Parts: sequence; C-alpha cells; structure tokens
Amino acid sequence: MKALTAWSSHLGNRSSNQDRCLVLEKPGRILLAVADGMGGHARGDLAAEVAVQSLRRAFLAERGQISEPRAFLTAALQKAHREVVCAGRSEHPPVTPRTTCVVCLVQGDQAWWAHVGDSRLYLLRSGTLVTRTRDHTPVEELLQNGVIREDELRSHPLRNSVSRCLGGMARPPEIASDQSRLKPDDILLLCSDGLWSAIPDQKLLAIPGYGDLDRIVRQLTAEAETASYPQSDNISLVCLRWLSAGKPATTAIDPGPAASRRKTEKKTTDPIQQAKDDIHRAMLDYAAEMKK
Repeated sequence: MKALTAWSSHLGNRSSNQDRCLVLEKPGRILLAVADGMGGHARGDLAAEVAVQSLRRAFLAERGQISEPRAFLTAALQKAHREVVCAGRSEHPPVTPRTTCVVCLVQGDQAWWAHVGDSRLYLLRSGTLVTRTRDHTPVEELLQNGVIREDELRSHPLRNSVSRCLGGMARPPEIASDQSRLKPDDILLLCSDGLWSAIPDQKLLAIPGYGDLDRIVRQLTAEAETASYPQSDNISLVCLRWLSAGKPATTAIDPGPAASRRKTEKKTTDPIQQAKDDIHRAMLDYAAEMKK
C-alpha cells in the first residue's frame, strides 16, 4: 500500500483542545480518525481521548486483513461509546462526556468509513467532491429535506446541535457507514467542525492530488483559524492521499492529542538510510507509548 498522510490539531481561541486525531498503519491497511469532544458537556476531552484510544486498540488487535471492514468499524464505534460512558461514570463526581467521531479504514484499494455526529469525511477526486458524510444534526436534516441550502449550514442557529454522539446515554447510537474504491491521487479528509464550518467546500476541493500534503494541511488549519477568529473552535483534520495498492506499508503511527503532522510513506533503497529510518520509527513508537 502506498499513501501519504498528514494531520494537524489546533487549539483555536479555546482554553483547551478537546479534539483528538488518530493515524495508524499496519501492513496493508491504515486507520484514520478524528474525535471532537462536545464542549457543552463535562469532559469532552475525556470522551474524545477514550474514543480514539478504544479505536486504536481495536485496530491493533486485528492481526490480519480485516474481513468485514464495515462491521469492524461499527463494532469499534459501539465499543468506544461504551468505554466513554464507563469513563464518565468513573469520574468523581460522575459525568456524562460526549464526543462526535469519524473513522476510516483504508485496505487494499478500498476505503470504508463510519461516523456519529458532525465530524466529517470528504472524498475528493481531481477537484471534485465524490462524497462526504452527512452530519447527524437538525440542520443537516433541514438540508436533506430542502428547507435550507448548503451555504446556510454554517450560519444556522441550530448549527451546533448534534443528534448522535458517543457517550451520554447508555444506549449506543446508530452508526452511519459507507465505502468507496480509491483511485490514484484521491484525497480522504477527516475533520472536526472547527475546520468545515470555517472553510468553504470549494476551498477543500482545491486540494491538489500532488504536492506537499504537510504544507496543505498546515495551511488549511491556519486559514480556518483566521477565518473564524476570534470565535475559532478547536480545528483538527487528518488527510490521506492515495497513491496505489502496492507493497504494504510496515509502520504503525499514533499521533495522540498533540498538534502535529505526519507523512506515512517512506521510500528508500539505501540499507544505511533504511536502518536510520527504522531507528527513527522505533523512537517515535516509544515516545507515543510514553505519552499514554
């Protein structure tokens, strides 16, 4: 598998960052996720962190190719929901933290995704929008029923209301899922509402299928922060550029909550350089474990 990934998570004009990002690789497959802790409830940061770590464990527990990706993602989100509920009950005093979440599995030349809430996935191809997830919000229902237009989503009074999430009530939410075959230079973009509410879709469509993905992600994050200042929310996005279903990648990367980016495809034939890269990856893995 050949792909490039980059990610970023910014505080915005908030006292804490309640977003969490996840990028994980195993041979032949990659897992991407963004969770956005809901600030209107206690400990949104806890909900997002627990959800992402639950997804991480579920993915790493799969030793071979995932035979039923859609079922895997649905079960993983349902388990994450239960763990968020339990984490809230374990607090003193107990709380009911909530988070939205979008997760995507890339395996072979296919992408499967699932989500709850208004964290989104976009699939972009040659400057066009192939598809995006539909938010679990009252305003999205208004849009689908033809009551409002797409450009009214960002300013509607109910734009911050979410009808499904992880956490809160004990009963797991209904999980929405979909899939698509990938073509070379396709872009998968997962993000919290801090990005899509500030950046018009036309700006996202302008992401090229080539160039420095790191730079593009940094630029989008900065533009979203500037556009929504001084009310800028936490802004998080994970981006993957699909290259081909070639030789599987062999690294495992978990960015955790810190704001950063990461390219995931390394190409080298020099054995000395390869050894250096292996040491570097081992140090990154160790650092990730120490942060837990």
